[in-house]
Amino acid sequence: MSNAAAIAALGILLTLVLLGWNRWSETRSAPSLDPLQGPNPTSQTEEKILPEPDPSALRIQGGIESGVDMPFKRMEKSFDGSGTLTGAVSFAPGMAVPAEWTLSIRPSQFALGRDSAQTRTRTLAGNVTTFEEFDLPMGGYTIQASAPGMSSMAQEVMLYRLAERKDLPGMNRVHMILQMTPKAILEGVVYRHTGEGASDLPISLQLHGKPTRYGTRTNYAGLWEIKDLPEGSYVLRTGPHERPLLPPMDVMVRRPVTRSEDQTLPALCSVRLRAVDETDRPIEEVIVRGFGPTPISTLTGFDGQVEIQHLGAGDYQVRLEHRASGRKGRMEFTLQVQPEGKTQELILVRCLKKN
Repeated sequence: MSNAAAIAALGILLTLVLLGWNRWSETRSAPSLDPLQGPNPTSQTEEKILPEPDPSALRIQGGIESGVDMPFKRMEKSFDGSGTLTGAVSFAPGMAVPAEWTLSIRPSQFALGRDSAQTRTRTLAGNVTTFEEFDLPMGGYTIQASAPGMSSMAQEVMLYRLAERKDLPGMNRVHMILQMTPKAILEGVVYRHTGEGASDLPISLQLHGKPTRYGTRTNYAGLWEIKDLPEGSYVLRTGPHERPLLPPMDVMVRRPVTRSEDQTLPALCSVRLRAVDETDRPIEEVIVRGFGPTPISTLTGFDGQVEIQHLGAGDYQVRLEHRASGRKGRMEFTLQVQPEGKTQELILVRCLKKN
């Protein structure tokens, strides 16, 4: 029995050795893979088949639900059809709920399908925090919620079908989560060429590519602030909007507060005007408009005087009008940059009634 068992054990061992030898030989004969070049082009590779997407399997990414896996997002998109946009709105902690808020649906400036998108605006009560928008043409959209003093971030979204898979509904339903927070503040400071703050200087801000404009004036120290701004890219102009004193500057406004670069004006001129009648008595609340290197638009004070600062050197024509009495006047003068500390000359402008 012992000899038979030994022979059987030896046979099993020989079988295992042969199997191992065959496996090792197959491994050695297989072509090696270069990690930089990939598989040998002559070798046969099995074709990968993309999995069928599940249109109902939605995933939330950055507050936006999307239903098509990444390989399918690279396919050509079709915007033939309509979809549904749903969502929820919340308010940042500590914020009072507004009486009403506005949902803005507008064509995107960047996304594909923006040409087929449609503009819609909905005003909802403050206690309504969900929304549904049906039969929305497929396309690229910008979605934003806003209320006085607050807004959500503008989010980009697309409704589309896959041009290569017309049998699928595609991205025809999107759910968004929007949170409203206080709008942004932009602040800055403007200095005169002497280093002092430039007071009472107009500041204007305009959204890139849109007519929306915001404005303010600097205080006695040259500081200025514009509140309730939606985030975005703006053009900042220092001085009259149509003819700024410095080159326009691009500013990206972000919440909660954005500080623009400090600005310094070149050496400029100023002038004092006094509106008087035919007996040289001062006239208050006279409208003063001027044409020259820098536009002029202001009113005289109780003493008939007005000091106009931050003017470029050159020739000016001013026209004065007192609407209450029908008096009018005009004057031409030339301004030059004066040495610091020199008192500005007072120019009298007689405003007479027309016969």
